Amino acid sequence: MIELNRLPMRVPSTAFPTAAEARKNAQVDNGDASPWRRSLNGKWNFRLFDNPDSIPANAVIKPPSKSWTRVTVPGNWTMQDTGDLPQYTNVQMPFDGPPPSLPDKNPTGVYRRPFKVPASWDGRQIVLHIGGAESTHILYINGRWVGYGTDSRLASEYDITDFVERGDNDIAVVVSKWSAQSYVEDQDQWWMGGLHREVFIEARGATHIDNVICNAAYNHVEGSGRLDVTAMVGGFTAPTAGWRVKTRIESLNGKQLAKPVTGKVPHAYYVPMRFFGHKVEASFSLADIEPWSAESPRRYRVICELIDPDGQVVEAHAQVVGFRSTVISGNELLINGQPAWIFGVNRHDHHPTRGKAVTLDDMRADLLAMRRHNITAVRCSHYPNDPRLLDLCDEIGLYVIDEANLEAHQYNTSLCNDPAWRTTWVARASRMVERDRNHASIIMWSLGNEAGYGRNHDAQAGWVRHADPSRPLHYEPASFHDGWLDGGRHASDVVCPMYPTHEDTAAYSGDRPFIMCEYSHAMGNSNGSIADYWDTITSTPGLQGGFIWEWKDHGLLATLPSGKKGYAYGGQFGELIHDGNFVADGLMSADLTPHPAIQEVEWVYRPVTVEKKGTKLSIANRRSFTDLSDLAARWQLNIGGLVTASGTLDVPTVAPHSAIKVALPCALPEDPDAHLSIVWTQRTATAWAPAGKVVACDQMQLRAPKFAPLPKSTGIGARSAVSKLLAAPIELSIFRAPTDNDGYKLMPDMTKQHGIGGKALTSWQERGIDSTPAETFVDHNHRVDVLADGSEVHHHVVEVPDSLDDLGRVGVSFQLKSGFDQLRWFGRGQLENYPDRNRGAMVGTWESGVDPEPYLVPQEFGLRTDCRWFEFINSSSGAVVRLDVLRPTSMHISATRFTAADLYAAGHETDLTPRKTLVVHADVAHRGIGTASCGPDVLDRYEIPTGRHTFSYRLSVK
Repeated sequence: MIELNRLPMRVPSTAFPTAAEARKNAQVDNGDASPWRRSLNGKWNFRLFDNPDSIPANAVIKPPSKSWTRVTVPGNWTMQDTGDLPQYTNVQMPFDGPPPSLPDKNPTGVYRRPFKVPASWDGRQIVLHIGGAESTHILYINGRWVGYGTDSRLASEYDITDFVERGDNDIAVVVSKWSAQSYVEDQDQWWMGGLHREVFIEARGATHIDNVICNAAYNHVEGSGRLDVTAMVGGFTAPTAGWRVKTRIESLNGKQLAKPVTGKVPHAYYVPMRFFGHKVEASFSLADIEPWSAESPRRYRVICELIDPDGQVVEAHAQVVGFRSTVISGNELLINGQPAWIFGVNRHDHHPTRGKAVTLDDMRADLLAMRRHNITAVRCSHYPNDPRLLDLCDEIGLYVIDEANLEAHQYNTSLCNDPAWRTTWVARASRMVERDRNHASIIMWSLGNEAGYGRNHDAQAGWVRHADPSRPLHYEPASFHDGWLDGGRHASDVVCPMYPTHEDTAAYSGDRPFIMCEYSHAMGNSNGSIADYWDTITSTPGLQGGFIWEWKDHGLLATLPSGKKGYAYGGQFGELIHDGNFVADGLMSADLTPHPAIQEVEWVYRPVTVEKKGTKLSIANRRSFTDLSDLAARWQLNIGGLVTASGTLDVPTVAPHSAIKVALPCALPEDPDAHLSIVWTQRTATAWAPAGKVVACDQMQLRAPKFAPLPKSTGIGARSAVSKLLAAPIELSIFRAPTDNDGYKLMPDMTKQHGIGGKALTSWQERGIDSTPAETFVDHNHRVDVLADGSEVHHHVVEVPDSLDDLGRVGVSFQLKSGFDQLRWFGRGQLENYPDRNRGAMVGTWESGVDPEPYLVPQEFGLRTDCRWFEFINSSSGAVVRLDVLRPTSMHISATRFTAADLYAAGHETDLTPRKTLVVHADVAHRGIGTASCGPDVLDRYEIPTGRHTFSYRLSVK
C-alpha cells in the first residue's frame, strides 16, 4: 500500500489572483504570498509512542494535554529531545527482516496543531500539503481520518474540503519511523523521523488550474526554441463551456516573446475517442532564443491565466523555464548539441542541528559553495530534493541528476523482481518526474540507487520514457549487474559506475557515455589520485566525468558519550546497529567548512587549462558554450621561491572546447627551480564569489631544482643552537596515523568480514609498526654534523626490507618547544597536500598558522609536499628554526600539535588535546592517500618502494 486518498502529484505551482502577482512570485518559495495559501510551519504539539498500535484514539481527537511537548516543523523529532535518537547505517537495515517485517518498537509521532480556514475561502477546494514525512504518515482533520501516504522525500497532498469548517480546525499527522517502505529507503544516511519539509494548506478554486507542464526544447542547429505548455484544469466543479486558458511566454523582466495563446478548456467529457482531459495546450516557436546551461543559466517565465465564461481572470500561475536539450549521441552526452564535462558531486540533505530539515538558505549556501569550487553538477543522492533546490540550480547554474527515492541496499537483488513491490518502484519514479519535469537544470532521471536490477526497474523505465522522452535515464546497477557494454540498456542510457579502478576506467570502450555516479570517496583525508582520474577522462573518448562522493560530512551536533559537545557519527547515540564514521565522507565538514582536498577538486574541475608546449603556452577552454572573456589571466615567474617577474597575460578569444597557443610571457630563466604560473580570476562578481576570485591556476616547471651544496662539519661534540629548542629528539618515523583510506580503525570488523576498505592499517598492526620503534624494522644510519654557526646537518640512510612494501612514510620526526605558532615554507601549498593529491597545490613560498586537525575522526593530516625549505616561527620571541633540504632536492613536511600516536589513539576530534610543542615530520617518502575507504587504493606509483632511502637536511636557528 503506497497511498490512500492522496491527490496525484503535480508540478509545484501556486495560484494568484492576477498575472502580475504570479509573475512576482514565480519561485516555489514565494507561494506563501498568495491569499489562498497558509503556512503551517512552526511549533506543533507532539507526542511520541512506541508503535502505531499503542496510539489511543484520543491522541488524534481530543486536545493535546500539558504532557505533550512542542517541536518545530519542518524538523526531525530525532533532533528535538523527544527521547528517540538518530541511527546511521549504510547497507544493513536497522532492524531484522525480511521485508515487510517491522520491529515491535516502531517510534511513532503524533503531530497536532490548530489552523483557521477564513470565510474568504468558502466554495474553494481546500488542500493540505505535507512536503516530506519520514517514513509514512496518516492524516486526520478534526479527528476524522483523511488519508495515508508514503515516500518520505516527496510531497503528499490531500483534499480536505469535506473535513474542514469555516474558522477553527485541528490537524493531526501520525508519522511512523519504520514501515515496509523503509526497505526501499535504505540509503547511506541517518535514519530520522518526522515532518522534515514544509506543511501548508491551500484554497484552490472550485474550477482551477491543477497542473502546468512545460516542455522547453532547444534546437542548437537553428538556435531556436519550442515551448509546449499543457495546462490541466481540475477542481470539484468540472469546467463547462466558456472556460479558457491564456498562456504567454516572457523574459524575466516581463518582455513578451510571442503573442499569447488562448485555448478553450475541453468540457465534453462524454464524447468517446475525442475527449483527452480538461487540458489546454499552447505551443510557441521562438527564433534566436538564448538556451539554458550551467555556464549561462538563461531563464524565462510562463504565465497561465484561467478565464471564466464571463471573461474574468480567476487565477494565474507562473513557471520559470529554460530552453535546453539533452541527448545521447554515440558515446557522448550532449547538452544543447555540445558535450559537457560533468564536474559533479553527490549531495544529501543535511544540517548538523536540524538533520534532514534544510532551509532555503542552507540549500543556497551548499550550491554557492559548490560553484565557488568549480563544481557545476550535482546528483540528488539518493532521493528527490526539496523543489526549491531545483529552482536554485536553475537560477545559479548546475546540472542535476534527479534521483528517485529508491534504495533497497540490503535486499538489492530480490525486491527488484518481486511483483508485490512493482507499484512502489513505478510510483517513486513517476511522482518524481511529475513534480520536477519543468526544471531546465535536470539533465537525467535516475531510477534510484543500489536496488539491484530487475523487472520492476524496466517497468519504472518504461513509464518515465513515455512520460518524458526529452531526458536520458541513469541507473548504476543496470550496467553493474549485466556489464558495462550491454547491461541494462532499457533502464540506463549511460554507463554510470561507482568507484571504478583507474585501469577499468581507461579500458572502457562502450557506445554509451561513461559518467561515474560516485567516485573519489571523500572520507577523512582522501581524494587521492582524482587528478589521475581526470588525466584518463580527458584523454579517453566517451568519458565525461562524474560525481564525487560526497559533498558534506553528516556529523550531528550532540553531547557525545564522552560528555563533550561535538559532531556525532554512527554509534555515538548508543545504537547497537550502526556503520560508525562511514557517514563522515564529505568534501566539507557538517558546518560547510571546506576540507583540504577541496583545493585539488577545484583544480581538476577548473574551466581553463594551460600547458607549456615548446616555447608556447597552450590555453584550452573546457567550457561548452562560453569563451573566457569573463576571466582575467596573470602570469608569475617564481625562481627559487621568489617572485621575480609578473604581469597580465593577453589572451585572444578562446572559443568553447577549443585551444589556442600564445607565446611565453617571459624568457626562459637560467637559474634552477623556476616555475611559471598562470592564474585566472573573475573580472566581475558572481552570485558565488566576488570579482578577483581565483578560478583556475596552472604551473609549469621551467627549470628543475638542483642539489644544494653539502656544508662541511666543524667537528663533532659542539652543542648546536637547534638542540636548545628541541622538546623531543630527532627520531626515525615509518608510521603515520592511519587515514580512513588506510583502514577503518574504528570498524576493524568491516574489513575483516566484508573485505572492503584499505588493507594498509591491518598490515601495520599485524607487524607491530603502529606500536614498535621504527628502528626495529629497518636499518637506519644517522650522522649529524654540527657547523660553526650552530646549525646541524643530518644525513640518513634507511634500508627498507622487501617485506615492508607498504609503509606510511619514511622520514624523521622531532618536536620544538612551545611557542612556535607560525609556518613559512618553499614548497607546495597553500593547503595540506599529499603525493597523489598535490596537482592543485602550487610550488611557491607560503605562510600559515599551525593547521587544526580537520577531520571528524583524527588521522594523518597537514602535510606539504615537495618542500625545499621550511621555517618554524615563534611569533612572540621572533625565534625561527629552519629546515633546508639538501638531498634529495625536496621533502614532505608537516608541523602540527599532535604526534602520530595522539591521532591514532583518538576516536573523535574532541578526544584530542593539542600539545604546546610543535610536532614536525620530515619525510623523504610518504604514501599516497588513495580512496580505499570505498574505491581504489593508492596507485602503485604512490606507494613507498622498498630498498634504500637517502636524505639529508640542515637545521638552523635564525
